[in-house]
Amino acid sequence: MNLNVIAGFVIAFFALYFGAPDMREDIVVYLRVDAFVLVFFGTLASTLISSSFEDFGGLFKILRRVIFGKRQFVMPYEMIKILVDLSQNAQNMSRQALGDSSKGINDMFLTRSLEMVGAGLEKDFIIQTLEADIIEVKNRHLKMVSTVRTMGSFAPMFGMAGTVIGVIQVLKNVTDIDNIVGGMALALLTTLYGLFFSSLLFIPLSNKLKNLSDQEVLAKEIVVEGMNMVLDKEIPLKVEKHLTSFIHSSRKDLEKKK
Repeated sequence: MNLNVIAGFVIAFFALYFGAPDMREDIVVYLRVDAFVLVFFGTLASTLISSSFEDFGGLFKILRRVIFGKRQFVMPYEMIKILVDLSQNAQNMSRQALGDSSKGINDMFLTRSLEMVGAGLEKDFIIQTLEADIIEVKNRHLKMVSTVRTMGSFAPMFGMAGTVIGVIQVLKNVTDIDNIVGGMALALLTTLYGLFFSSLLFIPLSNKLKNLSDQEVLAKEIVVEGMNMVLDKEIPLKVEKHLTSFIHSSRKDLEKKK
């Protein structure tokens, strides 16, 4: 379970609960099924129209993994330690023995690269294959991030659509007080739901996906560069210093973006 995501949702709930006094007294006032249906399912419909079934279906699997699943890749610093150890072993190991060392490593990308080494494939072929895999991962992650971010832009729009529908309902019969109250409730709650879905769910999750994607891609790039040096039998100290520079460079790029 991703604790910081869960903690964020819990803090958001407390912020809403204590920030809206009426919510503590009568939370039902803030609950309306038709407003929820309009915003949530309208957002899903627009997302489905703007993406493929494959991307849309994979979206919920990815989001479930982000919130409840375990990280499926080794973090960059941990990866550097593994590669430094491999470079140490590679000084006195054959390629076959180096390939067998993949059994204790909990990272599919590095494991596959070591299996290719153990199979006797050429270094250039291994590096090219790994680089192609990274490009594919980047493209796949970009689609997911873009889809979730698009949902964050659609939700407020359907909130505004609900506002218009509510106003129309009010103007339809201005002499009926129940009609006016119901229409205004729909108008305001759909706007509120649209903002909540966008600001507390879709946009934060898209940023979370982008952050995880950057970490995973960086770890894979470190694997490619590290395996290149391991196969050249570079000394461990040189491997460590060179790979650590990837992390420092990544942080500088992040600071420039900010």
